[in-house]
Parts: sequence; C-alpha cells; structure tokens
Amino acid sequence: MGDHGDVGNILEACMLLDQRLSEAYDIKRRVDLILEHLDLVESRLKVKCPQFKPGLEWMNVSNPLMLNDQLKGKLVILDFFTYCCINCLHILPDLVALEEKYTVQDGVVVVGVHSAKFDNEKVSANIVSAILRYNIDHPVVNDNDATLWSELMIQCWPTIVVLSPSGCILQFYVGEGQRDRLMEFIHQCVLYYKEKGMLSNHDIPLELEKKKRSNTPLKFPGKVCVSDTGQEIVVSDTGHNRILVLSKEGIVQHCVGGLDRGFKDGKFSQCRFDSPQGVAMKGGAIYIADTENHTIRKVDIQREEVTTIAGLGMKKYGEEGGVLCTEQKFSSPWDLVIGPSPDGQADSVLFIAMAGSHQIWAYFLVDVKWYKEGEFKQGTCVPFAGSGNEENRNNSYPEKAAFAQPSGLTLGYAKEEAFLFIADSESSTIRSVSLKDGAVKHLVGGERDPMNLFAYGDKDGIGIDAKLQHPLGVAMIPDSSSLLVADSYNHKLKLVDISKKMCTTIWVKEKEVKLNEPGGLSVEMTKGVAYIADTNNHIIRILNIKDRVFSQLPVIFSDDREDRQVINLSDILKPGKQVEKNEVCNVAPGSEAKVSLLLDLPYGSHVTAEAPSSWIVVIQGSPSEASGNSFFSKKGTLSGKSPQHLFSWKVPNTMKSTFFIYLKCKVFYCDESKVCGMKEKNIVQECTVEGDAKSESTEVQFIFRV
Repeated sequence: MGDHGDVGNILEACMLLDQRLSEAYDIKRRVDLILEHLDLVESRLKVKCPQFKPGLEWMNVSNPLMLNDQLKGKLVILDFFTYCCINCLHILPDLVALEEKYTVQDGVVVVGVHSAKFDNEKVSANIVSAILRYNIDHPVVNDNDATLWSELMIQCWPTIVVLSPSGCILQFYVGEGQRDRLMEFIHQCVLYYKEKGMLSNHDIPLELEKKKRSNTPLKFPGKVCVSDTGQEIVVSDTGHNRILVLSKEGIVQHCVGGLDRGFKDGKFSQCRFDSPQGVAMKGGAIYIADTENHTIRKVDIQREEVTTIAGLGMKKYGEEGGVLCTEQKFSSPWDLVIGPSPDGQADSVLFIAMAGSHQIWAYFLVDVKWYKEGEFKQGTCVPFAGSGNEENRNNSYPEKAAFAQPSGLTLGYAKEEAFLFIADSESSTIRSVSLKDGAVKHLVGGERDPMNLFAYGDKDGIGIDAKLQHPLGVAMIPDSSSLLVADSYNHKLKLVDISKKMCTTIWVKEKEVKLNEPGGLSVEMTKGVAYIADTNNHIIRILNIKDRVFSQLPVIFSDDREDRQVINLSDILKPGKQVEKNEVCNVAPGSEAKVSLLLDLPYGSHVTAEAPSSWIVVIQGSPSEASGNSFFSKKGTLSGKSPQHLFSWKVPNTMKSTFFIYLKCKVFYCDESKVCGMKEKNIVQECTVEGDAKSESTEVQFIFRV
C-alpha cells in the first residue's frame, strides 16, 4: 500500500469531498459528507501512509516516531513545510489553535515534516533554529531527501495530510487559509474514531528544543537600523518580541515591549509585539514591521509610547489597498525604509516589503501627489509594486511586476535617481524599483524565467550569472554605487556594484567569524561601518567595510531586569535645582565602578527608618543634558548605614571617553530631640576613562552633607 496509484485514488476522493463541502451549507449535510468519506476510507480505500524512513533526524522528541508505534492510535496531522516559506509560517497559528483544542491525550498529534527548498534548509541544525524562532512545539522530522513528500505526491508548501489512528490517509489541505475546514474535519474525526474506540491517550516522547537552550540578551534578531546621527542603533529582538534602542556603546536606552508575544499599544513596558522584523528610524520616531501581528507600529521615543498606525492585527488575503491604514489588513510586513514621494517631498513615504502578499506597499507619512496624477492623504496605504503573484517578474509597470517574498529594503541613488533596492528572498535575487516611474528591474541573481524560483546558489558574477541563496537584507553604502547584501542562506555578505551588476563575496580577515543566516543590515552614514543582525548567532556584528574587520556590539542592560525602562536625566535635574560636583575620578575600560554614599548628618542625627529616604542614579555620556545618551539608571532606598554601597557598574570595554554619574538623593532624618527634617541634593561625578588604569575596580563615593 502507499504507491502512487493508491495515493492517486485517495487524492480523488479528497477532491470530491472538498467539492461537495464547498456546495453544502447545512451543518448536518456537511457532517454526513465527512462521515461518508471516513466510512469510504476505512471500508474500501484503506490507503496507508508510508512509514518514516529509518535514520531521519527528529526534533522536539527524545526518540524517533513511527506510525505503527508511538503514533498508533493517534489522529496524525502531517504538516509538510519548509522554514523559508511565508505561507508555511502563516498556517502555524492554525496548528497552534488545533493543538490547544486537542491534546496528545485526546488522541491528536501534529507532526511537522520539513521538506527543504534550499540546500541550507536541509541541515538539521538550521531547522532547529527555525523551530526555536517560530515557537514550534510539536515533533518535527527532517525529510531531507523529500522521500515522504514524493511518496504522498505533495506538490507545494504548505500541505497538510491527515492520517487515521491506523495510519490511513484521510484528507489533504493545500495552502494557507484552511483553518475552519481543518478544525471542522478533525472535530468529526475525533468523534468518529472515539466512538469506534480507536483513539489512544498514551503520551509521546516530547522533548522540546527550547528547553535545551539557555537565554541570551538577543534572540534571533531580525533587523537592525542605525540612526542618521549614528548615536542610536535600533534592533528588532525578534525572538524576544521586543525592540531595543541601544547607544553606540551597546547600552540599552529603551526596551520597547515584553518577552511574551501579544498585540497591545501603550507605554514601553505595557506594549506587546509578535515577532517584529523591519525597523526604520527618523528623528524621534521608530517605525516597526510587526510581522506576525500583520501591522505597522510607531514608537514615540519622547513620549515612550507605541501606537498602531496601519493594519488590524490580522492577516489579509488579496492585494487591495487605498483605504485608511487603520482599516487595512496586511500580510506579514517584513522590512521598512523611509523615502521620497514622486512630488519631491523627502521622507514622506514609508515603503513596506510585504512578504506575505509578495508586494511593495507605500504608507504615506504626509499628504502626497502619487503616480498617474494620484493624490493620497496622510495615513493611507496602497500597493506600490507587485501584482501579488509569487514570481520573479520585472516590468516597466510596477503593478504588472511580481516579487517572491520580498524581505529586505534599502533606499539608494544611481545617477541622481532614487531607487528602492529589494532583497527578494524566494527568487534569490536583488531587484530595484525606480521611484521616478515605478519600473521594476533585475540586478543580480535568479534567472530569466520568472516562474523559476529555484535558481539559487553561491556564485560571484554579473547579473543572472551571480547566484544567491535566500537573501534577506540589503543596505546602500553611502558615497558609493554599491549595495551590501546579507546572503542569508549562504551565511555570507556580498557586495553588489549597481552600475556593473557585479556581485562579489566579501571575504573577512577573521577566519573565526562565521555568520549564521544574517537577516538584516544597516550602514552608518559617516563611519563606514555596517551593523549586521547575525540572526542565528543571536548577536549584532559590526563590520568595518574598508578594512573588512568584524567586531561585536554588546547588549548591556541597566540592571538584571531586561524589561526595565531607563530613567531619564530629567527625572533628576529639575529646573532651578543646584548640582554639586565631586572630584573627577579615573576608571579603566572593562573595570567595575563601585558606587557608595557617605551620609554626613548633623551631630546626634539619624536616618528616619519610617520615612522613604531614596536615591536615583543616571549615568550618561554628556553633562547636564536631559537628551543625552543614558548608559545606566537605577534607583533604591537608603538605610542608616554610612557609608553604604549603592550599586556596581561595569564600564564597557568599548568606552573611550568621559562619562558622568548623576545622583539624586532625598534623606529624612531626626535628631535626639525628635526634631526631624528632609534634605534633597543633586550631585554629579565626572569619570575619565583611561585605558592604562591598573585597577580592576574603582571606588566612587558620593558625600551627602546636611
């Protein structure tokens, strides 16, 4: 059983059931049709699914699973997927909903069958990373030679195959958008086989990969963006469902969102995201492609608040647009870039790589005049380029062109003309869209046949002779005609000369640096350095483009609580308040600053135990500026002990200049006659960082005199 003839018979029966269900609206009629189909499968067809081939690598379980062993007596839902596929990602919430309704003890098991498209996806370690990245909690098998795929005549991703408790093929579901039909069918199957006594409540040997991994400051960072000033780096900490704003030294300035996924606007500590990817920063605003929430979010740095500016929090089908963005459904926005409109307004359009619908969209930050004499109001969103078909099709008319999961965007110029350059991941190409007329053109990678999305590889060359493998990031190098490309599945960075259409691999000096599916790039405008989201290594790398030398951006939180918000210096330096100055101290990079407080109270006085004596500290790199870059902040309560240790702070190894420690202290005290008072002071300590300092730690003592 299980040859192509048998599978063909069950396929015909499944197609007939689909047709009949599409014409039946009465619930009883639908139930009868499903039960008739199950009777047919059990009594006449009995097409058994082939067993998993011995020797396959399994994930999320401690032992390989077999249909005639651990999975016997279970309704098995086989999810044929490949982790690069956006449509495969779209059905993961459907499977989660199914697993929440029916457990293993109910007799229902979901099994992911990974059948790779790209060579890189055949490696089990990379599949494990995808399992962790996309929060997959069911068993997954690496069908690296697509053996079961071929035996079941699967033709596209995603495809779901439902098996009976005895291993017979019951139904096929092809593509996304099938949740209701799948849930209806499984519900009837559970009732049918439970009545026959064929479902088993035994456990399977689950051993989730996520429980084997320790946490890291970043988890699968997807994209990175450096500000125009080069002072802030914004990172989409995708696996942690949050956005981090870092100083150039790696100090966390703002942690936006929490570690748990969700969809909520509000203050930084209250808002929630779901696997955010693209980030674009302009002035005091950060725009975020909140990918799994299918929305665009805006971060107001000054107000420390997040709002949704586009999308409804649910995935759309179809490619319509043109309504106010709060009424517009999106499909997996993956990257963002801010650019000009055709009428010459700079920074007026937020361009969106809409990976889920294979298009480039435009969100209007101001009222604009658009192509073909169109006009759009601020807050409107429209498709800009791409028909919605998943193809590698170039065309002078943007609406007739087609993309295949565009995942990276950058703004660049060639011969004084503005372009969007696109990392089109599923076609393994770099493409361009003219902002003058919308013409879509090929740059490097892929091949001439627009339907062939398998023209990938790892080869330097010109035009289609160059080969890439699922690139996810692209960035324009300032004052040049070159693009930096994150050739993600080749684990490399590549340089593309726009005028020559020449693609070459960047070979770095440090042989020990091994990228792992880098997903995002951003180039600092003046320093000649690129920030790289090295996704599967969970770090941000810094590349000196000229010297080809790598370093790493540290991620340093203010204290042990990674979701804590940084205190602003304005919380300390109130208008009119005098600031006392300590003597200048010297510290070494990488050393520990131990900060203590000596209380010099009037004779016979003591700190009032019942009163809320407290302190607040902000460390930053500029003196007396509320808008300066804060490296560290902390607050606490005071005891009567003097001197008392307040905190310790490790000076970053990358710090080479002066920093300032601002202390605000409020002390309630009483003397022996029980006469009480309160004193509040602001004190600043200037610290000079000297690389030749010998001590591993430095004592920094503040003196509070009343």
